[in-house]
This record gives sequence, structure tokens and C-alpha cells, in this order.
Amino acid sequence: MKKKQIILTSFLLCTIVGYAQNKIQSKINLPQIQAALSSTPQATDPDFIKTSKLNSKAFGDTLFYDSFDSLRWSIVNNNPNNFSWRWDTIYSNGQYSNANNIITSTTAANGFMVLPADFYNTPSSMPVAMDTYFESANIDLTKNGTNPNGFCSVWVRYQQALRYCCSSANRLVLQASVDNFVTFQEFDATNMLPVNAASGTVTNTINISSVAANSVNVKVRFLSEGNSHYYWMIDDFTIIEGPKNDLELRSAYLEFNNDYAYNPFYSQIPYDLMTPLQASGSNFNNGCNILTGVKLEGDFVHVADEFGNPGIGNVFNTSSLTDTVFPGATYTTVMNGPLFTATLLGEFRVDLISTSDSVDENLGNETYSQSFTTSDTVISRDDDGYAGGTGPGSYVRNNQAGGTAVGDRFGTMYIVESRTGNGGTRKIPTSITFAVSNDPANIGVEIVPKIWSYNEDSLIAVGGSIAAAFSGGEVASTFIPYTILSSDTNSLLTIKLDNGPAVLNGLDSGQYVVGWEVTNTNGGNSFEVQVDASSGAFQDNVTCFIDLAHAPGWGWVDVNPVIRLNMGNLPISTSLSNKTDSNTTISIQPNPSNGEFSLKLKTNGSSAFEFKVRNTLGQLVHSELININGVQTKQFNFSNLEKGIYYLSLQNETENIVETVVIH
Repeated sequence: MKKKQIILTSFLLCTIVGYAQNKIQSKINLPQIQAALSSTPQATDPDFIKTSKLNSKAFGDTLFYDSFDSLRWSIVNNNPNNFSWRWDTIYSNGQYSNANNIITSTTAANGFMVLPADFYNTPSSMPVAMDTYFESANIDLTKNGTNPNGFCSVWVRYQQALRYCCSSANRLVLQASVDNFVTFQEFDATNMLPVNAASGTVTNTINISSVAANSVNVKVRFLSEGNSHYYWMIDDFTIIEGPKNDLELRSAYLEFNNDYAYNPFYSQIPYDLMTPLQASGSNFNNGCNILTGVKLEGDFVHVADEFGNPGIGNVFNTSSLTDTVFPGATYTTVMNGPLFTATLLGEFRVDLISTSDSVDENLGNETYSQSFTTSDTVISRDDDGYAGGTGPGSYVRNNQAGGTAVGDRFGTMYIVESRTGNGGTRKIPTSITFAVSNDPANIGVEIVPKIWSYNEDSLIAVGGSIAAAFSGGEVASTFIPYTILSSDTNSLLTIKLDNGPAVLNGLDSGQYVVGWEVTNTNGGNSFEVQVDASSGAFQDNVTCFIDLAHAPGWGWVDVNPVIRLNMGNLPISTSLSNKTDSNTTISIQPNPSNGEFSLKLKTNGSSAFEFKVRNTLGQLVHSELININGVQTKQFNFSNLEKGIYYLSLQNETENIVETVVIH
């Protein structure tokens, strides 16, 4: 699917499978609740704006200010309950938050506006969603009559502390109107905060010029609709005269796979598999003057080599002329050529900047920098800033939680553009690395790492669906399921791939979903990996997928799990051992055999192992508990089994050893 400058998502909205978020574990315990998870991308209204670094002297004067030392705004609750905004000097925490979450705004001590949704829903087995707002009176925009026609640029600035649940579809917005809300415009007030993440106390700035430019007054509302937990606190509300010249760079992205509509950002990618890199971004005129000579420029800097030594510096420059951008307009710029091609290993930084012929009055929002590494073998979407957890157990469907049934599947997208790469050597998937969360419920869960073929053409085509995109089926896995050990939690776990056509022949150019399937829940437990919210903030939508066994059907979710794909060259090692630092050794005599053989076991000290035998289909044909103290030899007779290859595994809380035996 060739990527266009404007991605057609309207059809996608009708085909995405909706999921609800049930549990995401973080450093703070989060609620197990059922709430609709957005199945649509984040809004990209050109009026949405991230926090800017403001210099009030550059813009002009304050037009209005409220420290919320008392309640002067009207509070409205659209639900028949008491779950509404309120004025307070304290934060009333609930079961999933704590009193330390209080806003630390400039004037917090004299009061602020607060919506303690968590407090309202404690305790609650069926959480109630918020639907409440608080509204200002008419606010004079003439600077006490000194500018009777208003100003061409009007900005809102306020301080807030926010953590919201549980879907990006929920509305936490600022609304502005100049006709007493007969008509109004709505602006995102989350500052693009990821779902369930906490902002701390931050300053938000929103350009409301599309409503209030050259107006004598305005009314403002803060509306919370749909979220059922956590909190939202607002203080120190200000309206200021905005800048006349302000060029902002938005939606900057590095297109590693620009031939596809939906593609991930890679923090690491093997040099052999990296295709020419395309940069893109949107030049937004955030002021009220027409801007000319608008450009998007990019510098590609080699920061360090593969050994960590200083790099060679700037290696590539590019620019793309937009020319004229009108106030409030966004012009998406894709740098079509020449594109950057990596010629060496190491860390790179890409610096993008939007420029124009005018002097920018608001410096700080026109630049963007992003780093990535060209590696030997690893393809990674995370930047090592991960925590918390996600997996099938984080979501519900049809009012039933996932993660408790055999057959649950979860994965993230990777794109392989070439089977051979720059060096001409055929590349194959060798293993998958999971950053296992610290949840003890992981222990004992049995998973099979898997790679599925994915084709977005089947998704975007008329009548297409996510299920159709997965019609290519499974291309890589392991013969033997892996049981999560206690030592695997809160660590990186790498499991080798040894089954499937991709392991033998490599991956054809295309999209793939890399993840796992649950084969044993150990009594209803769930497996989850850590998430990387920092890199997840700029990952493309429709690149992480889930399939719950109790209600089959693939759907996409808005999260960035830490799942890494490791590549290698043919031939690869066929060893199936998952642990290379084992304290236990085993030997099988004779091998091959007619099914009668001896198993000699040697370990340091005394230990108990679960002994399992599986055929090449992964089916369990024998299981027993073996206690070893020093050296022990056991006799087995499997002459009743069909001829072929079998896999013997020994596993306890710290070791997992796999060997093969041939019965002829």
C-alpha cells in the first residue's frame, strides 16, 4: 500500500475492532475497569496545540486572569449524580490515586478547580463516567476598552494536573464561544497525554484565535466526558494576546517504511535492512499574519559509532519549501528526496526545523529532534524508557477480560523491506525479546513466540478488515512453548524461533506482527510485557494488535509494548536451549534409540524439575516431576510412541532446558 500525503482513515474507522481497557499495571496500581477504548486515531484538528515555551513579553499583555481563589465560574453536571467539577483547596484521592497527586500550581494554596473522578468511583464495581463542565462568564478581550476591536491572536494558558481513564476517545476538552455557546469550537486539553499516564503539574497553552480573533468577548468551558477514573485539576487560568508570527512544527515523523500507510518508528534497526529514510512534518501557522518562504529543513547527525565513540557529525542535509501558509492553516510537508541512506553503524540524530521569512515571536515550538541506532541484528520500537505492563489481560471484550484463556494473542508491527538487505546476505528472524513486566501473575504462564504475516492492503480495501489483513497466517514460532519463570519477571527474555517458513527462508518484504500466543494460563493468569510510553507517544496508530480467545477477532490497540525482533543470517544455530547459563547438565544414551534410553542428570545441590516430552507438533505426550540431588540417572521407555523427533524439557523456577531425542 503506497503511502499518500493524506492517509485515508475514514474507511478504517468502520473496520477497526473495538477493545476496552481493563488493566494497565504501572508504578502506581491502576483500576481494573471496563471502559470503551478508542478505535480511532488521535484527533489531528489543526487547532490542537501542544504546550509551548512562552515568553509573555514577546506576545503582549494579559487580557484576563483567574487564580481560582474563589469560585466565579458556573458548574454544570449532565449526569443525575454528584460527580461534578468543584472548587477546592485539597485533592480527595480514590482507590487508584493518592493525596500526593495534588496540583502544584503557582497559586494552589488558595484554591483550584478539581474533578476527582477516582474519588467518586471508590469503591465501584461498575464505574460511572464523568459528564460535567465548568464555564466562565463573558470575558472581556478589549484590554479594558483600549483595543475595542479585540486582537487577531488570542491564546489561553493555564496550569493543570491530569491523569485520565481509559480511552483516547474520552473528551477532556476546552470549549470556546463568542455567542454564549450558540456555536463554539472545541480544543484538546490533554496536551496529547497518553491514556492512563500522569502529567504532573504542567502549563497548557491553546490557541483559540479561530474563535476569538478580533472579538470583544469570549466564554470558556472545561468539559470532561467519558472518563471514569483518576483526576483533573486546573488553576491559574489566563488569556493573553498571542503572537502575530509563530510557525510551529507539528506531527514530525521519521518514515522508515514510507511505502506503507501504517508503519512504526524504530529506535534500532539493522543496517542491512534499513531503507532510505524519509522525514515529514506539518508547518502550522500559529499566529495571525500570513507566513511566506516557509521551509522544513533537516540535519542528519552521526552522534556515535557502534562502540560508543564520538561520531563523524553532520552527514546529510535536506529541505522542502512550503512557501505560503495562512493563519490557522497546516501544510504537511514530506521530504521526497533526496532521502537519507545510512552508510555506517551507530547512533544518529535527526534535527528538523520549520523556518519562514518572518521573525518568529515564539521560539521553541518550531524544532524537533529524534534519535535512532543502526544495529547489527535488533529491530526495536522502544527507547529503553519502559515501565508498567500490557497484554491480553489489559483489555476486555464483550464485558469479559482477556488474558485468562488459552489462545489469547498479542503483538506489534515490524516491516521488513528486504530479505537480503544491503549486504546481500539473506536475513531471517532468529528470536523475539520480551521485556517481561514485574507482575507475579506472569509466572507459570506458558507462551509461544510468534510472527504473523500482515497486509494492510486487505485492511484498507473496500470491504476489508483487520482479520483479512492477518489472512497470511503464522510464519514463525517455536516447537516448544516457554513457561515464564520468576527470574524472567522485570527483565528482558529472549526466546529463539525454530519453526515456520520464515525461520528457514527468511522474511519476504512486507508487514509482520511480532508477539506471542498463550498456550497455558496457569490457572487463569496472564502474560504481559512492559510498555514504552515515551516512544509510544509518536508511534503510528494501527501498529499494535490483540486477539482474545473468548471472542476471536483481531483488533488494534493504542499502546507500544516492548517486543523486539532479532534478525540473523543463514545458517543459524538449531539449538533449542532457552538458557545458556544452566547449572544443570543432561545426557541421553542412546540417541537415537528405539524409545528406550537413559537420562543422566547432574546439578549443583538439590532441585526439582518438571519433565515434559513433546512431539514436533508441540503436543505433550509425557509429564512428571523429577527430583535431582547431585547426579541421577533415570530410565525411560517410549517405544510406544511413533517414530520421529521429540523434545525433552526440564524446567523449574530458574532454569529451562530443552534437548531433542530421536526414536527410530
